[in-house]
Amino acid sequence: MVVNSDDSQEKEGRYLKLLYSRRVDGVIMTVAGYREEKYSEEELSLMKKMHLVLIDREINGLSTPIIKVNNFAGAYSAVKYLLSMGHKRIMYIAGIEGTKTNQERKKGYLTALKEANISWQEEIVANFRLDTAYQKIIHHWPEFKNSNHLPSAIFAANDLMAIGALKAFAQLKVQVPQEVSIIGFDNIPFSDCTNPPLTTINQPTYLMGRKAVEILLLLIDKKKIKKSIELKTELVERGSVSRWEV
Repeated sequence: MVVNSDDSQEKEGRYLKLLYSRRVDGVIMTVAGYREEKYSEEELSLMKKMHLVLIDREINGLSTPIIKVNNFAGAYSAVKYLLSMGHKRIMYIAGIEGTKTNQERKKGYLTALKEANISWQEEIVANFRLDTAYQKIIHHWPEFKNSNHLPSAIFAANDLMAIGALKAFAQLKVQVPQEVSIIGFDNIPFSDCTNPPLTTINQPTYLMGRKAVEILLLLIDKKKIKKSIELKTELVERGSVSRWEV
């Protein structure tokens, strides 16, 4: 059985009750974006009764196996790559504030800048959404331009927001990567179909899914398991980043 919460708190709660009522042997779950700290005692109690494996996002107050990537290291490597390409004014398009995924990726961004002795920072929050990133770039880019505060590169905390930025720049007639470079995070299936193809940080999603199933089967069989498995990310170079010549 496959259910999709669409990042909706209401849907997720309803589906959890449905899965429990169907007495499924186990559940593999990616938490809805805003939900890391907003589960009721009833929901936590329900999940504790299930064989449950999480992917990517943790749940406070729940000790259950999780498969994730090193979000800090992935973000750090993205910004280090931009720095190696000559960029010093790097803007961060943030995901959902308060989520651990966003916190870890932002920390990677800030750490790379600090190590390079770069104080220039800029951030807009787009909640991991393509449409929000598009709207924020359309709104803020003229302000940056008028204040002489334009970034030369953007690190987006996921590919959807990076693609939203690409869409906005196409409308604003800003050339990527000639005028601004963009790097995303996730390597979602159509990230190589954008114009230009998106440079990004790859999450090994197939391996994450396979590991989650392996752990769930061990959990069902009451065998010894690792509570946390952290997988590595890797840089995927495509066409949305170019060297910045001062």
